[in-house]
Amino acid sequence: MPKTASRPAARGQGGRPATVTPELQQHIERTAASFAEATMQAMAALPEDASVDQTVRGAADDATNAAQPRNRAQRRAAQRSERKLLAELERRNRKQLMPHYIAAGLLGLAQVVHSLAIQAQAAGVAAVVTGLACATAGAVGHVWLRRREHALAEWTLWSALLTTATSLWMVIAVTAGVTWGSLALALAGDYAFGARWWAANRHPEAVEPAPETELAPVEVDESMLALYPRRWAEYLGGSGCVLAGSQLVSGEPFEHGIEYVLRLRPGKHDLDMVRSNMSKIASGLGHPETKLTVDPVEENPALARFRVVTASPVAGDVYFHGPQFVDGRIVLGPYIDGLGDAVWRLYTDNSIWGGLIVGGTGSGKSRLIDVIALTALYTACTYVIHVDGQDGMSCPQLWEHAQERYGADDAEYALRRLIAMQQYRQRNRRGGGHGFNPSPDYPGILVIVDEAHVVVTKDNADKWAKLAREARKVGIAVIMADQDGSLETFKKSVLRGSLRAGNAVGLRTDERSQGQILSHGQFNLHDLPAIPGYGHTLGETARHAPFKNRWVPTREDAAKGASKGKSFPKELLLVEDWYEQATKIDLDHGTRAAGDRARRDSIATPTAPAAASAAGTTAVTGHGGATPQPTRMVLPTVPKPRGTDGAAAPNSAPVAPVAAASTPSPGPELSDSEQRVLAAVRAGYAQPGAIAEHVGLTRQRVGALLGALAGKELVTKTGSGPAVRYEATTTAA
Repeated sequence: MPKTASRPAARGQGGRPATVTPELQQHIERTAASFAEATMQAMAALPEDASVDQTVRGAADDATNAAQPRNRAQRRAAQRSERKLLAELERRNRKQLMPHYIAAGLLGLAQVVHSLAIQAQAAGVAAVVTGLACATAGAVGHVWLRRREHALAEWTLWSALLTTATSLWMVIAVTAGVTWGSLALALAGDYAFGARWWAANRHPEAVEPAPETELAPVEVDESMLALYPRRWAEYLGGSGCVLAGSQLVSGEPFEHGIEYVLRLRPGKHDLDMVRSNMSKIASGLGHPETKLTVDPVEENPALARFRVVTASPVAGDVYFHGPQFVDGRIVLGPYIDGLGDAVWRLYTDNSIWGGLIVGGTGSGKSRLIDVIALTALYTACTYVIHVDGQDGMSCPQLWEHAQERYGADDAEYALRRLIAMQQYRQRNRRGGGHGFNPSPDYPGILVIVDEAHVVVTKDNADKWAKLAREARKVGIAVIMADQDGSLETFKKSVLRGSLRAGNAVGLRTDERSQGQILSHGQFNLHDLPAIPGYGHTLGETARHAPFKNRWVPTREDAAKGASKGKSFPKELLLVEDWYEQATKIDLDHGTRAAGDRARRDSIATPTAPAAASAAGTTAVTGHGGATPQPTRMVLPTVPKPRGTDGAAAPNSAPVAPVAAASTPSPGPELSDSEQRVLAAVRAGYAQPGAIAEHVGLTRQRVGALLGALAGKELVTKTGSGPAVRYEATTTAA
């Protein structure tokens, strides 16, 4: 090691240089050597890149920054990108941020109104007006949301409390301004009322996307397992196809065909898109649509179970061999893939359930209603009421055998009767327990409304919706059926949603506009095959899959089949036989009495002052007993008035007094509407227009009733066109 140079000698006294002794020189050299050795050991213990010249790295960074100049255009582009990212974050969280937005808006509004009110020296008046305006806006908003089916009854209490709290807070804030106290109240209300909102509007749970694996190309061969994936890849999953990027993989045989895993493209496809394009999928696979099903995979929404049925269990007619009622559910018929049966939920613990049925002409809607009604009758604890907008033309056997029946003109009376029954059962619960459980002496009441577009009006839609939504807990359920499932049929009320909460079955509709019964998605009933009895379960708790409804032939069907050389199985009973053998139970006394009182109250209000002078009579209730009725006129030769359900018909038209009423002679049985039209003819109204105005029916309806009366030889017709006249015959005189 080289010797360390010694420092210049220090000057001693007198300016002479001081000398370094040899011992001191050796000590300095040993210390320097030890320090050098310690430095080398420390450098060896450091990381490898610690000894790199950092000036080189700094120069490289400077070169990189120099290669990417930050001019004004680039800075603006970076700012736009950041704003776009923030906007996307806000969009994804907009529902969750909505309570905060509303709270911030109310704070700003209160401060602005307070400032203006202070300047105008009218803080008290401004506070009251603002509070009333908030209350009105909350009530109107809730009603609007209810009508648009965006909010249901369970939000009513929450909405009322929110509106009340907001109105009171606005009064305080406008009066005193936005202080720390009012700000604390606003934040407390924000989180208190927002808790339920956030619970109902959660972010979907994160699902790990399916790994992007490259699938081996499927070779064309004779294997059925490889045939459909190849066709899918070529006609459905390829670029530009209806489900581009999707794949059909992992085929395995099952009892009636092949089950695949359908891998959808995350963020681009969903199960609703698959269901709405079934006709295109059938075309691409070269397989009938009636033999394809798809079901979700609960663990991953980007996957689905796709089944190709090669040996259909429902290829032919599926006959009704008897009522099947399992665990409170009515068996409708097998699913087309043979994996279980479609069911209609009738009874659960503490409830009875109704539902919605939609199907066009020839779709099998009436046969589906017959299966439900027959099975309900055979439970021996269900009382069936039929309301038909076509007076029994839709389901004639049900119309004949239901315990009560009401036509188009009697639908309002039926609704009042049902509401009275509901109110009675709410006030007089059996056993004082929660909910309803059926029994023969306290049966469930199943109301089947066919041709709902005739029965449901703007005036009664909310009443029907309230009945369908609330009466199930006291044992009253409503089923509505129609050819049109759109909101217009239900007068844009919450009625359709209330019905679907129980059950929903869709059959093919005549028009696409009639088949959109789901408030979300693209699935449309018009896309279903035009096969009678081919339906799709769409209820909130049911499997969304096609099925074949069981068929109950009528005697007319048997006669037509015999004329064509087609015979039914010998052991098969016809629908008339099933209805005739069904045991029809009666209502409990309290419920019946409540309904009868409602009808008597409606009868007590006459349609004209002349009805007040009518004579008294007793009407047969149609259930084996007689109920005293308010005074009314009795036609001498016309049978006692009967409604379509057998009860006394309300609001009959007044007739001229009869000096002496003779004993009624037997005659043809007339409906309530026919009674009213005949009474108008006898009172001197000769033309259909005048009769329609007098009895409150449409001209077309009166024309049909006059034709029926003429067929019974109770009226005669003379002339035609504007000169047509009707007169009562001597039989009706």
